[in-house]
Amino acid sequence: MEVLFPQVRAELLRVLFGASQKQRYVRELMAITGLAMHTIQDELRKLTAIGLVVSWSNGYHRFYRAQQENALFEHLHQIVQLSEKLPTAKHSVLNRPAGGLTRRKRMKTPIAKMRPSRPPGWDLFKDKRTAS
Repeated sequence: MEVLFPQVRAELLRVLFGASQKQRYVRELMAITGLAMHTIQDELRKLTAIGLVVSWSNGYHRFYRAQQENALFEHLHQIVQLSEKLPTAKHSVLNRPAGGLTRRKRMKTPIAKMRPSRPPGWDLFKDKRTAS
C-alpha cells in the first residue's frame, strides 16, 4: 500500500476499507495506526471531500466509515485485501540511496580575499565629472 499511496493515506485506507469495515472515530484510528490526531484529521478531511469516506457525529465522537456507494469502493477494497496477502515491500528498496550519484558535491572554491591596502576597483564612488 505504501508504494501506491502516501503512508498516512495507506494506513487509513487499510483500516477503513479492510475486512472489518467498521465505523471508527479519530482517537480509535490514532490507537490503531499510531499516527497523530491532526495528521489523521487532515487526511480524513481529504477523503471525505472526494467522497471516499462519510462521517457522522453522536455529539461526542465523529465517526468515519468507507462510503460503499462510491464508484471506487470495490476497487479500493480489493486493493486493500490483496495488499494484506502480499509480502511487504522493503523500505530500503523504495527509498533513494544516500550518497553516491544522487548527492551533488559542493564546490569548495575559496572566496577571494580583498587586499586591505588597496580598495576594490569598482569606481562606484568616483565623481564622473572629474574622471576625464
